[in-house]
Amino acid sequence: MPFQYIKKAVGNWIDDLRGRQKYRRYGEKENRIKRLTSQIVALLGMLSAIFYLFFCFYYANWEVWYVFIPFIIADISFFILYLLTMSNLWLKRYHNPQGLVREEHFMVDVFIPVYNEPLDIVEETIAAAAKLDYDYKTVYVLDDGDRDALKTLTEKYGLNYIRRPEHKNSKAGNLNYAFARTNGEMILAIDADQVAKPELIKKIVGYFRIPRIAFVQTPQSFKLPKGDPWGNADKVFYHAIQSSKDYDNSAISCGTGVMYRRKALESVNGFSEWNVVEDLHTSLRLHDKGWHSIYYPLPLTIGTAPQEVVSQIKQRWHWAVDSMRMLFWDCPLTHKNLSWPQRLQYFHFGYYYLVIGIFIPIAIFFVPQWALFTHKFILTIPPIMYILARLPYLILEIIAGKLLTDQTVGFKSNRAQVALFAVYFNAFFVALKSKKTLPEYTVTRKVAREDSFYVRLKPCLPHLIVISISITAMVYGIMTIKDDFWFLFINILVSAFCLLYLSKFIVLSLWPKVFIK
Repeated sequence: MPFQYIKKAVGNWIDDLRGRQKYRRYGEKENRIKRLTSQIVALLGMLSAIFYLFFCFYYANWEVWYVFIPFIIADISFFILYLLTMSNLWLKRYHNPQGLVREEHFMVDVFIPVYNEPLDIVEETIAAAAKLDYDYKTVYVLDDGDRDALKTLTEKYGLNYIRRPEHKNSKAGNLNYAFARTNGEMILAIDADQVAKPELIKKIVGYFRIPRIAFVQTPQSFKLPKGDPWGNADKVFYHAIQSSKDYDNSAISCGTGVMYRRKALESVNGFSEWNVVEDLHTSLRLHDKGWHSIYYPLPLTIGTAPQEVVSQIKQRWHWAVDSMRMLFWDCPLTHKNLSWPQRLQYFHFGYYYLVIGIFIPIAIFFVPQWALFTHKFILTIPPIMYILARLPYLILEIIAGKLLTDQTVGFKSNRAQVALFAVYFNAFFVALKSKKTLPEYTVTRKVAREDSFYVRLKPCLPHLIVISISITAMVYGIMTIKDDFWFLFINILVSAFCLLYLSKFIVLSLWPKVFIK
């Protein structure tokens, strides 16, 4: 029952607070002060949020119920997301960068699934795989594009080539075809654009001395333009979230730079073909079977990331569809074999995209504009009182986010996510109607291409519409609201943040060379 976990968690936290806990894991004792500080701030943020929500209900303006109800539902949704994030980031598990020393030699099959990626990029990956510093490996190039040139390239490096006769179920189908025709004890999956460091296998294979380890995931790193304008480094996920999930035995496979135990995959009938991409749902199935995962903290591969808007939104759309499809049609909360922390960790994926895609636009984009146009307020008290009630929650939420994520979350990372609201909004409806059939999957482009202005404009249309409405509302409010400074101030401020959050996405999309050189 959840109550048992809560009771145990509270007891452990009190012991940690008093310094009486037994610290056995790597870095656990050394990070005690930092951990407790972030937890205390997070708890204060939770209390201030509860006060704020009760405050809103108490002073609700029910004459405009048609706006207040969506607004308060959005705010409650944010609060639930805050609680989920707080609980999921509450504790982190760290591992010694040296890994575990292996005492036996496991036979490792290296899978490189390829689907029409440029041969010069694939050759870098193949060449690096051939140089992996491990004697008991066999490298397979899995060609899902039927290219004789790739076969020739594979033979050039003395590696094995597999081509399947039918190309069903995308990457998962490609992996499963090879899985059924190989026999290594471990399987290392490397995407076609991911160049592995020679020490990759040696750094992580030792963890499989532990019998119930199903897979070990390493962080991904990418070749990025200066300043990483799209936020593709995903520092919050790779530096904080995965370590927190690791603590709850919920670290997920990211599909590349990951080593699986063959017996674990056999127990779930191979890589999952249920979702668009195999990694997230395969992880869920393995954890549901009682297997464990490890998140090794250092990146051992480097690859490419989307550099223009079409590839960027396609990749994020795939992730959002998979996460919300799992939320709707294979909800982690219903998996009784998972612990409650595991269920919440998996639930967080889909719920996060739901909040960004559905509730962010309500609270940030539309309610302030409605207020500026109508001169109506959602509460029955002066706006300055609303500011005073909301400000502690806002400040503590920001500080807690910084501390819980080891300083990786901030305006830049939040802006990158909020700017994808339209992508996640679309993904929500696609996931909702995709119970039995998968939406179409296309591989993310590995090389930047200069699309036509119209193609780049299309993803920006929702942003341009929102910004146009916001500017119009701000001008109208300034011209017509003369006797209520705080009402004007708060709505202008939120509308201005709307412009800040969305404008860079538009510039990056329409004029990418301004930021990407």
